[in-house]
Amino acid sequence: MIPRRLAAALAAAVLAAAPASAAFYDLPFGARDAAMGGAFTAVHNGIESMAYNPAALGQAPALETAASYQNGTHFPAGQIDRDLSRAAVVVPVRQDILDGAFGFGVRYDRRADLAKDREILLSYGTRGLMETEGGGLDFGASLKTFESSLDAGGSAGPKAALDLGSLLRFRDRYAVGASLLNFGGASFKHGAYADRAPLALKVGASDSLHGSVVTADGTVREPSSGQGRSVSFAAGFERWWPTARAGSFAARSGASLGNLDRTWSWGFGWRNGGARVDYAMTVPLTGVTRFGHALTVSLRFGRYDPEAEYASLLQGEMSQRRELARALDAGAVKQRALAEEIGRLRDEIGSLRASLAAKGVSEEEARRRVQDLEERRRKASAEFDRLQNQSARDASRTKAELFREDWAAYQRSKLDGAPDAALRERVRRLLVEYKDSGVDLGEANREFSRLQRAP
Repeated sequence: MIPRRLAAALAAAVLAAAPASAAFYDLPFGARDAAMGGAFTAVHNGIESMAYNPAALGQAPALETAASYQNGTHFPAGQIDRDLSRAAVVVPVRQDILDGAFGFGVRYDRRADLAKDREILLSYGTRGLMETEGGGLDFGASLKTFESSLDAGGSAGPKAALDLGSLLRFRDRYAVGASLLNFGGASFKHGAYADRAPLALKVGASDSLHGSVVTADGTVREPSSGQGRSVSFAAGFERWWPTARAGSFAARSGASLGNLDRTWSWGFGWRNGGARVDYAMTVPLTGVTRFGHALTVSLRFGRYDPEAEYASLLQGEMSQRRELARALDAGAVKQRALAEEIGRLRDEIGSLRASLAAKGVSEEEARRRVQDLEERRRKASAEFDRLQNQSARDASRTKAELFREDWAAYQRSKLDGAPDAALRERVRRLLVEYKDSGVDLGEANREFSRLQRAP
């Protein structure tokens, strides 16, 4: 057994020789957010938000679990060799009193030659606490416990801290979030070892639309473990592409620029049904050249892919519209051809009559040719009139008729079991498209309000 004083001396020597980096810094949850530069404070469609803003957790559409592993040297709060493992589960709750989502997470952080850190987290975020037209305001909180086991012997903790967050959504696609992490001043001390989970203030914004996300964050962290204040700015994007049979594929990239470290990151993802696999690589822009890697596996149960459902619905609708456009174009081409044919027949009849007047052809032959040309012109004129009438009917289709067709297609999608998220997006698009057309949108407005309140 190592004596207490000797263990403390060894711990002090190790800490003096290793790069300074406090325990329990705000680090990426997994591969998805790491690939986007860690700019995730205002992103609210994934389990990763648990590590950034508990208020964003309330928008979770279904039960989700995830496990991730990361290793690297470069993080916004400074350079240190560390391996990070996480596991988490999010459980939506749709009740009158508790309308939101609970989250439970475990984090295991191995700081090379320093300590092994453990964190347990319990979160709750509201869902539509204060609803507005096309958005709402939500709040959330996380209770965390920390404990560190020193490589030189001994342990520090457990200690408790709070994460507090807020999220404002507006215009169906934009969001602004703010969070305060490690509130409560969790400090650790064991012999000569002293550390602190640094307080961090995060502010972010995001724009999400049909499988694309663009986001940006700013973070300020208090001084800790011999380091000064850390300030960083991060930005990232994500784009999903659905396929017919092979699931959906994502590309991501981002950057984190700070006074202690600067990195560029990229990654990709694949999902099929409720399963998703993500990978990320972090490329240092300063300091030691060592790439970081992250891998995350997650499972979502229930309504697993509303964006893909909506893309499928939209693709079918656009196909019908393209068929109608092609039919109209073909009719216009036929009309032009018939008009030219009628003109040629008129010229031939005129030429034949002139020849008959000049006795250039026999009267019998002239009558036969005139009768043939007149019959051809009659048929061409009849077909031309038919196409003109058809084009007039197609062109006279009013906005009200088009809305009725679109609404009937929506009702069929609803009966087929399309998820609420896809239905909500489709009704919103119809309301925007027919807003100033004079069409009665009362039923669509009531349906949109119902979908906004749906669990």
